[in-house]
Amino acid sequence: MSQLSPEDKQQLLNGLGNGASSSTNNQDQTLQNPQILRSNSSRDEAYPSGDQNGYDVYDYPLSGNDRRRGSQYQSRDTNDQDQDGTFANPRKQSDLDGRSTNSRNQRQQDSRADRLDGSGKGEPERSFNQRQTGAPYKKARPFGYELFSGVPNTFAPATDIPVPGDYVIGPGDNIRIQLFGNQNETFTLLVSRDGTVNFPKLGPISTNGLRFDELQALLEGRVSKEMIGTTASVTLGRLRSMRVFVLGDVKRPGSYTVSSLSTMTHALFVSGGVSPVGSLRRVQLKRAGQVVQTLDLYRFLLGGDSSNDVRLQPGDVVFVPPVAARVTVEGEVKRPAIYELSGERSLADVVALAGGRLASSDQTSVEVERVTPSAERQMLNFDIAKASDLAAPIHDGDVVRVRKIARQISNEIRVTGYVKYPGSYPWTESRNLGSVLELAGVRESDIQAEVYLPLGAIERTNKQTGIREFVSFNVSNVMNSTGTPVVLEPNDVVIVFGREDIAYLSSRDVESTLEGKPVAAAKTCAGLVELQRIVNSQRAVRFLRALSSESLRLRKMARARVECPEIFEEVPRALPYLLDKSVGVYGEVTRPGVYPVADGTNFELLMQAVAGPTSESDPRNVEYVSYTDALSNGKARYETLDLAQASTAQHVIAAGDVFNFRAVYLDQEIGSVRLIGEVRFPGTYSVMRGETMSQIVARAGGLTDNAYPYGAVFTRESARNAEEASYKRAANELQEAVVTVVTSGTLNGDVSSTAAFLDGVIKRLQSAKAAGRVVVQADPAVLRLRPEQDVLMEAGDALLIPKRPSSVSVAGQVLNPGSQIFVPGNAAQDYIEHAGGIGQAADRKRAFIVFPNGEAKPLKLSAWNFEKQDVPPGSLIIVPRNAAPLNRLLLSERLLSIFSSLAISAAALVTIGNN
Repeated sequence: MSQLSPEDKQQLLNGLGNGASSSTNNQDQTLQNPQILRSNSSRDEAYPSGDQNGYDVYDYPLSGNDRRRGSQYQSRDTNDQDQDGTFANPRKQSDLDGRSTNSRNQRQQDSRADRLDGSGKGEPERSFNQRQTGAPYKKARPFGYELFSGVPNTFAPATDIPVPGDYVIGPGDNIRIQLFGNQNETFTLLVSRDGTVNFPKLGPISTNGLRFDELQALLEGRVSKEMIGTTASVTLGRLRSMRVFVLGDVKRPGSYTVSSLSTMTHALFVSGGVSPVGSLRRVQLKRAGQVVQTLDLYRFLLGGDSSNDVRLQPGDVVFVPPVAARVTVEGEVKRPAIYELSGERSLADVVALAGGRLASSDQTSVEVERVTPSAERQMLNFDIAKASDLAAPIHDGDVVRVRKIARQISNEIRVTGYVKYPGSYPWTESRNLGSVLELAGVRESDIQAEVYLPLGAIERTNKQTGIREFVSFNVSNVMNSTGTPVVLEPNDVVIVFGREDIAYLSSRDVESTLEGKPVAAAKTCAGLVELQRIVNSQRAVRFLRALSSESLRLRKMARARVECPEIFEEVPRALPYLLDKSVGVYGEVTRPGVYPVADGTNFELLMQAVAGPTSESDPRNVEYVSYTDALSNGKARYETLDLAQASTAQHVIAAGDVFNFRAVYLDQEIGSVRLIGEVRFPGTYSVMRGETMSQIVARAGGLTDNAYPYGAVFTRESARNAEEASYKRAANELQEAVVTVVTSGTLNGDVSSTAAFLDGVIKRLQSAKAAGRVVVQADPAVLRLRPEQDVLMEAGDALLIPKRPSSVSVAGQVLNPGSQIFVPGNAAQDYIEHAGGIGQAADRKRAFIVFPNGEAKPLKLSAWNFEKQDVPPGSLIIVPRNAAPLNRLLLSERLLSIFSSLAISAAALVTIGNN
């Protein structure tokens, strides 16, 4: 009834039952006391704090807004009303709309009354099942009281409803008579207090006790008989008002002036409806002190029967007695509520009163909570499938709970993963795994995804322990109907994996989890959470056994982060199970990684899973470590498998085994070397194992006539890496030395300029590009005589043979640094003098020369040194800066070695750049 629109409720007010109103204006039928009918039009249908009848709806505390909103829904105080319904002591409008602020005792009493159920013991406590599950039934509220939850604030009966023929004429009614024929006149006659009407030309006519149809026949007969040639049409105009009393357990008891067409329900609506402790099933109509009618509103609400809703007469009393016995019906019924009993005595009657059971109800177990005469609560259980239990008596205050059947499907088999039609399938004794997968349809591999055939899983309940565990199966065997059919059990979950699911086992997230490191993806991946739980409580070695050194190498490589597959969200325990069933396959195979296998899987199926060995794999030299053998004797040992043997394909593998496919030995190095400059055929050449520099030069056609092998620049990648590492290490050491010198106060001169200079040196070291030059002998003639100096070539090497130079370079602290023409016989001192001589900031004792082949040698520039240093063409003479402003003990030695190294590397880069 709470879903009725305001128009429907107005219609109930105006014409419920047999009542009707006249078609004429009825302006005097409005109530004389409209204040009593004022109601809150903004009442909430959900009853947030308490419904209109004072019953709480929810178990949980309300917010402040709900409590404030609920306070205005309380029934008004009627202490200031007299018996005719008018206010003897009108209050402010605010007091009319809400309760008085000084009525705390009254509110406490009302609150206690609102909490009462039929037993008078208050709301029952939750049952054992509710307390254990933490999911109580929605709190029931009394049935039927929502009929009065939205009473209109005005009472204006409809005037377009025909007056029924059994309407009794009384004083105050207006009778309209229209004459036509010989006379055409219209008369409106008022029924006087003595029950007569004065009809012009006919005189007084008594209407006492006449019904409307009897009055019509009387007047029409008199007119046709006494007024020859004239016919009369008799209708009712404005109807009379009358005063009735609405007493008992209603919200606003008192006397009310209502329309003569009003019925018992009209009076109840006018009084605000039945109060929470009033009866809906025994509403009495008293006339002259005698009960003339009893109205059962349940018959109207449940069956639409309004035959007992009779019209009122002046002076009638509508009396609502207190509510009778009540029973609460909860759970899986169509209309859970608190019902008042009136003739219902058995459990079947009460369930029928609640609309009957829902299809989801468990008829074998209906709970009845009862208060015994000894003031104790007792729990009874009935099977309403039995006629004897349906006839069980029901007592006042009983709480009937119809339980819901379990959500678990007793014969369900669920299929998920890489199938066309995932979902639930019915289990039968004749249905095996192959028939279920045929219905679900294992998806074929396509361009986007691939099915994984070596292993599928069945999650089922162990009947001995009740624990969910996994059973593996070979998807390929099941699809090909080979082997023994796999029998399924109810509530099994069949999982078919895709290759994306298997690839996640080698992901960075899984490996980090196994190592005990925090993983951000664990917040969204239930499988990782399950794996973390196991790793934190157990040794993770059993999961890491399939991860070899090859896996560690791959882990260091840049890999794209893989998202957690949906299957591990749906079945989290599947992730640690797959790791526990995995083998490791590494080396020269098409798809190395971790692969879970079912029990009894042979080596041939594993080869199909990894897409076979590569072309560089050695089929006769596959390294194999058996985890099963290691468990049996505590020792692991390596074995070698030969793929050419037929027995290898049928070799049974087990979880934890590791296979390493070695590459076939090749005499050719992987990579190439470059020859640049003065060779007859410069370019890139592949290199064989053990091939020397002279052999590579010979393959390139030998040197040209302009070649200068003494100035050859030979670079190697490993030397370059080591040189750059030494630069960075020198930068770090220099930083520490600068800090020591500055804090000790041993720097001479301008500290800020010295610090700026050293900072520049450090930055240059950090960004310097090393040449990776190695001093070698590149002259073929010399190498033929000294074969031990013939360098073995490696992939990535580069050899530059420059043209014969004709200059010598002088750099550093000289007046005019630069290149000079080579003069045979000139010494280093001669080239320095030709460059303007040594500057004032030079360190004469630490000057050195870099020869064309990359070797360096110190120069002894002293007046007492009579030894002449030969300078070949292409040499570089360097005169370093004097380190006197710096601390000689801490910085000078390190700086000079740094400058020397940078100078040699720069000379090599210049030579390479020029060629």
